Amino acid sequence: MTNSRTISSCSLTCVQRLSHTALWLILVNIMGVISIIAHANSAVGLELDEQLLADKLAGDKAWQQQRNTLKTSSHKLGIQTLSIELDERKKDDLTRRARVYQFNYHLKQSRLVLIDLDSAIIEKSQLIDTVHLPLNETEIATARILVEQQTSIMEKLNQDRSKRGMPQLIDLGTIDLKASIFEPDNLQHICARQRCALISLFDQNRTVFSVEPLVNLQSLNVTTLQQSL
Repeated sequence: MTNSRTISSCSLTCVQRLSHTALWLILVNIMGVISIIAHANSAVGLELDEQLLADKLAGDKAWQQQRNTLKTSSHKLGIQTLSIELDERKKDDLTRRARVYQFNYHLKQSRLVLIDLDSAIIEKSQLIDTVHLPLNETEIATARILVEQQTSIMEKLNQDRSKRGMPQLIDLGTIDLKASIFEPDNLQHICARQRCALISLFDQNRTVFSVEPLVNLQSLNVTTLQQSL
């Protein structure tokens, strides 16, 4: 597979010989690989081709809708691959397997897909009784956009900034952001049943903002942790 090292190891003369079409194909190939893997948390120990294989096989696997599942509806986040991990087995088991964790926003279900990487087959697919698997990059990016669209929350953040004599925020691109799955202690809280992202924000001095946005990724609603408690 062509990668970025192909370009870096090629001399200027070599690059000049490449046609515009060939260069375009190389760049598309590189960016395609990046876009496939970037959305999921990938484990150390898996080769890039193994991650791609696991992602494809899990993506092709149909979901089994449970009989007691309520009527489903379309959701913009669709099916998200949350992580692709190397399945650790005993030393005498030499088969390489990948564990792919996914969440289906249409069905509101989590699942684990176990894949035999040597034979490229799915060994097992099972539902997981939790919505609180780690967030992936697509979910985090979605949460960020939703927060930026909330005028009231952005105003509160800017009030914090104003007290510190700092310029106004237009978006969250100039400050540090940490997002984590929110699992409340109160089982009656909506985020006990739906995937929610808790956003912690820091300025250049690592000062934490008093406002912590809470994004319900199922309903796409935004509140704050302070409001939800």
